Amino acid sequence: MTHWIVQVPRRLYVEFAHLAPGERRAVHDTLALLAADPRPAASASEPLQAAELRRILTKPASDTGAKITILYRVREPQGTKPGHVELIFILAGP
Repeated sequence: MTHWIVQVPRRLYVEFAHLAPGERRAVHDTLALLAADPRPAASASEPLQAAELRRILTKPASDTGAKITILYRVREPQGTKPGHVELIFILAGP
C-alpha cells in the first residue's frame, strides 16, 4: 500500500478537460508514479521556504507527443496518516 495520496484540486478539472486523450493518459501515469514516490529522480525541487515544491515532466503523450509539466507540493506522512501530493498546476503546450 502506498503512503501517499495524490490530491487534484477541482480548479484543475477544466485544465485536464482541455488535454488530448494521450496527454491525459501521460498525466495519469505520472500521478501514479508520484503516488508511489513523490520524489522520483525525474522530478526537480524548486527553491521555496517552508514548503517542498516540486515539478516533473510527463513522458510524451502517445497521440500528440506533448510533454506536460506538473507542479506539486509534498506533505510528509504524519504518524499513521499518509503523506499528500498536492497538485498546484499543470502546464501543457509549446
